[in-house]
Amino acid sequence: MTKKINIAIDGPSGVGKTVMSNMLAKKLGYKFLSSGSFYRVIAFNAIKQNLDFKNEKQINESWEFDDLNITEDGKIIFKGNDISLSIRNDEVSQAASKIAKFASIRKKVNLFIQDFANKHKGIIVDGRDATYRILPNAEVKFFLWASAEIRAKRRVKQDAEMGIISNYNDVLESIKIRDYNDMNRDIDPLKVSEGSIEIDSSNMSVEENFKVMLDIVNEKVGNYE
Repeated sequence: MTKKINIAIDGPSGVGKTVMSNMLAKKLGYKFLSSGSFYRVIAFNAIKQNLDFKNEKQINESWEFDDLNITEDGKIIFKGNDISLSIRNDEVSQAASKIAKFASIRKKVNLFIQDFANKHKGIIVDGRDATYRILPNAEVKFFLWASAEIRAKRRVKQDAEMGIISNYNDVLESIKIRDYNDMNRDIDPLKVSEGSIEIDSSNMSVEENFKVMLDIVNEKVGNYE
């Protein structure tokens, strides 16, 4: 039996963490847990319940992991409803960035992921602090990067493929704001952590980016066998 390892992927918004994670999970037969999706779900729930985004305790107590289910094909089910598309809009993205600053919410999300990863090898986690806070002991840690302009173009194209119409300038501005917030927050800011492998995908196709990452993972797995 091929040994399984855990993989953590960091990087800014729109850099392709989720795409790469899904591709690696499918190729390797691993389970993908997106930390960003958890924060989006929490933000979506807070918006729907019209909660005060300054009230950390209220937001954190308004949901439980029992409310959440990730299907085998990656759909996000929350309180019985498929919200996979709903959590991708810009309002939810901005709200997710705000609540991601709260320590108690981050702790709750991280504990769930850590517990899951400890019980099951073959986990891929992405997020802005995946390599040093969520899964610091992951056998392979990546930090993905691409310019804000490249990421904005990719996001607009991705949205169009999902039937969502978005404006490039608005998306670019949103990404720049998100980057600033993520890099400058007091709790778990976006950074390149020790032991992370940096990959700049600005001039790479999806396939090229994937091959670089897959080769690194396969080499690591081979070293353990």
